[in-house]
Amino acid sequence: MANESGRHSARPPTEPDTDSASGAQHESLLRLANDLLAAADSHTAATAVLDAVLEMYQFPRGVLLGAPDARLPVLASYGLAEPTTPAGQGRSAAVMTALDQKETTVVRRLDASEEPWLAQLFPVGADLLIVPMSIPTPDGEDRRYGALLVQTPSPPEQGWRRIVIESLERVTAAAARALRTLWRMEHLERLAATDELTMIANRRTFNASLERELNRGARSGEPVSLVILDLDDFKTVNDIHGHPAGDEALRNVAAALSIACRDLDTAARYGGEEFAVILPDCGPDRCLDIAERLRHAVASAPAVRPLTASAGVASYPAHASDSESLVRAADDALLLSKRAGRDRTTLARKVSADERRLAVAQRLTAQGRLPADRRPSAGL
Repeated sequence: MANESGRHSARPPTEPDTDSASGAQHESLLRLANDLLAAADSHTAATAVLDAVLEMYQFPRGVLLGAPDARLPVLASYGLAEPTTPAGQGRSAAVMTALDQKETTVVRRLDASEEPWLAQLFPVGADLLIVPMSIPTPDGEDRRYGALLVQTPSPPEQGWRRIVIESLERVTAAAARALRTLWRMEHLERLAATDELTMIANRRTFNASLERELNRGARSGEPVSLVILDLDDFKTVNDIHGHPAGDEALRNVAAALSIACRDLDTAARYGGEEFAVILPDCGPDRCLDIAERLRHAVASAPAVRPLTASAGVASYPAHASDSESLVRAADDALLLSKRAGRDRTTLARKVSADERRLAVAQRLTAQGRLPADRRPSAGL
């Protein structure tokens, strides 16, 4: 059964041709089943669910909310803008009612004063169906994962609405199971890609990201820079204050670096107290300033005693020909910072123009994008 909220409309009900539509709906469900089986991630699956629902019933607008926890971010949407606040923060009484009562809720003539969050999504005065997305648990309780919200063209007659709601509830049940599986897979992938202590990228993810950015840089001609930072005298933190205090300091440093990074950068824990940051589209003219900003971010991280860091920074192709030589150049620059008294940043030495051309050519050749007979001589 459906729970109703809001005002009743005086508009005449729609008379959908369910016989002619049943074949198309069946095909849409089959496609959805295949799409859910083939989906590689939760975003793809959520988009497939919403597309199928809108196609089956020609709803003009819709949104799928959901997450494996209590939050309800927008997973997929059509015909509307993303709201500024998540529904899980109690911004929509109708959505939370549908989830709490575990039944579809009908909203008649959406009122912005009563549902300001929904009014960010759907036109004021619209009629909506809110279908909870949940999975029964062994103890008999439903585990809620989200909700499907769609705008109906006009208030349908009772019989047709019941058929539609039953169909949508079957779709959301299948969607919940598929999304739960994908969320679990994505969680495991995140664990494999992140450092357990600091929750930023681990060494393996760093290596893969650096190769990817260098390949992209070789194709586009854009430089890639690398910053390696080492916390100065960090051993004394563990020796004097204990490893729990040291672990907390490392977590705070990682958080500070993540905040200081640009959106396109990758921050990683490189070693015990070493961190690395990959800077795409950033050459020698800019990387030193960014490295200094990162170093100062480390100094601002909360710790049992003030922290400083030494940093080395290098750029491809100005200072290196590949990932190995880029890491080596940044590491050598870091060593110079240590030798010069710590708490500073050093830029790697420049390579010659011939060395730079050779570096780019070698990477393009390795990618199969430059014939071997056009490769510059290594003796240049």
